[in-house]
Amino acid sequence: MNTESTDSLADASTAIIIDKKNDQKANLEEREISKLNQRWNWRDALFLLALVGLVVAMALHYTPNLTGEVAGEWWDPLLNMWTLSWDTTTLLHAPTHLWQAQILYPNNLSLSFSENLLGETILFAPFYLISHNPVLAYNITFYLTFLLCGINMYIMARHYTGKSFAAFVAALIYAFAPYRLGQIDHIHVIAGEWMPLAFLSLDLSLQQGRWRYWILFALFYLLQLLSSIYYGIFLSYALLAFVLIRYAKPFVTQLRFRKGAYLKDIVIRGVRPIIVLTIMCVFLGFLMAPYLTSLSQGFSRSLDQTAKYAATINDFGFAVPFNWLYGTNYFNGMALPIDSEHYLFLGLATMTLAIAGVILVFRQKQSSLRPYVWTGVLILLFAFGPMLHYSTPSGSPYSYAPSRFLSEAPLPAIPPNIPMPWIVAYFVLPGFAGLRVPARLIGLLLIMLALLSAYAIAWFQNRVGTRFIASNAITRKEKIQVTEQTPRRVGTRFIASHIFRRIAIQCLLILIPCAILLEAIPAYLPVTQVPTGNAIPAVYQWLTTHGDQQPIVEIPIASVDRNFVSMNEAWYDYYAIYHSHPIANGWSGYRPLLTFDMSMVLLNFPSRSSLSILKQYHFQYVVLHLQFYSPTIAKSILAQAESNPELRRVAVFGSDSVWQVI
Repeated sequence: MNTESTDSLADASTAIIIDKKNDQKANLEEREISKLNQRWNWRDALFLLALVGLVVAMALHYTPNLTGEVAGEWWDPLLNMWTLSWDTTTLLHAPTHLWQAQILYPNNLSLSFSENLLGETILFAPFYLISHNPVLAYNITFYLTFLLCGINMYIMARHYTGKSFAAFVAALIYAFAPYRLGQIDHIHVIAGEWMPLAFLSLDLSLQQGRWRYWILFALFYLLQLLSSIYYGIFLSYALLAFVLIRYAKPFVTQLRFRKGAYLKDIVIRGVRPIIVLTIMCVFLGFLMAPYLTSLSQGFSRSLDQTAKYAATINDFGFAVPFNWLYGTNYFNGMALPIDSEHYLFLGLATMTLAIAGVILVFRQKQSSLRPYVWTGVLILLFAFGPMLHYSTPSGSPYSYAPSRFLSEAPLPAIPPNIPMPWIVAYFVLPGFAGLRVPARLIGLLLIMLALLSAYAIAWFQNRVGTRFIASNAITRKEKIQVTEQTPRRVGTRFIASHIFRRIAIQCLLILIPCAILLEAIPAYLPVTQVPTGNAIPAVYQWLTTHGDQQPIVEIPIASVDRNFVSMNEAWYDYYAIYHSHPIANGWSGYRPLLTFDMSMVLLNFPSRSSLSILKQYHFQYVVLHLQFYSPTIAKSILAQAESNPELRRVAVFGSDSVWQVI
């Protein structure tokens, strides 16, 4: 007898059995999901309206003057308003000049030195073009990101749990987490609205292979990348990890037993994703090319700088100072800043639900949710940056640096000081060298926490519902016995106990969203008053009508954060919305070496060397702000400028004056 043929028959039969089992398992899972994913009803509409109401209440309570104030300390919101206005105006009138932005002249591709916010521009542009008020348009965009985060997380959790209330809890966690409210200065960190749908659509694409799911995945992925380069890079690797964890084992199993037939199926099913993803990658190449060029020219972050902005274990115990329940303004006698990357408190209610969700996912053997658990673990490991530290050197959620222009000093080794995966990614994976803040991965981790919390709620709802149905059946059966064998009031007491238990559980479920919001609610939001229209300083109104697009420099210019700190240059960014002049100044995510060198020379304006560099780069005007100097220094600068034959004063507006370089 031929043993080879016997073995091959055995292998074939084994493969068939495994295929049948896999098909049966897949069919069971599909039936389970289809049962869970009931058609949306009035409850879904009610919960979504509740999200809208929460966001509207938040906007009206914390920033009632939507046309003249923005949430957060001034520097990043002002930069973001300029970026959104620049995107809107340039895409309409000169799209080829998008990356050659107005600030940080004469550097090339200056828009790539920070977030481009093109995704938010989709929301910002209609309101800006109608109102011509960048503050109003920014505020609407700002609050819409919270709403979209909630709605899109709701859709994701609704798909996986089938429960509207559980999805609402997930939406609250993702949209209003204490961490997200602590990032109000950074709209690109708040704007993680498309990530839940990217995960969901990719999972559906790989399961069903339909055109619409692949197209939706490409759309949501690109929208997220346009909204936040940070999240775009993080999301790319998180999706890759999710796919490997979710589908690697089934792929290997099928390949092992079906071999060529399975590869043929993969090729056939791969046509749609190849077409869609190729188009997406072409668009991605155009988008990322300026950033790659900037990286090649030295726009990168050192590991020491990355370590400074990495999460520490201790950070998860700190909420932002304006958190109503947990916020504190001082730690060990040190005043805590409002803006820090180390406020990573996630909420006790959220963590309790998420831990319960993890336990249930493994106990219930939920194959569709387990990959999210492991993906979340990987995200958390990367959030700790190059080395795992217990805390910052001071123990507080703040690492002091004398100047953002000085070289980063390496942090002292804080136990446990364990090397983390970020070190390998920094040298191997594209994009990591340009990222400064590993702690922002917590915004991605929130998706996993929200989804697992929703599953815990859904499981609890299912258990309560099942027990209630079972108890009703038992009650009906026993009711006959009770009426025949026992007094009537005993049976009534038995029924009442079940009703009371159900009401108590429902009340407990209602308290969960309240607890989540209570832990997230801010006592106040720091706001910045921002002038608009005719209320802006007169010197910028003059620049609007003079000099066309000739380059200008505003003095003082930030150099080493002495006297005039770099964050104050964000006001120069904002006022550039109202005129078309390229400016040498600018607050951005990266300070180019050329700008640093120019600022050092211009410290001594109007010296011969400062005028020489102004002529070298064809600057037409110098806008001098004497109010930022002491009276003695201001008088000295003014006297030197008036006596210099290479400068001519062309306009004066109080302490502001405009000087033409001759």
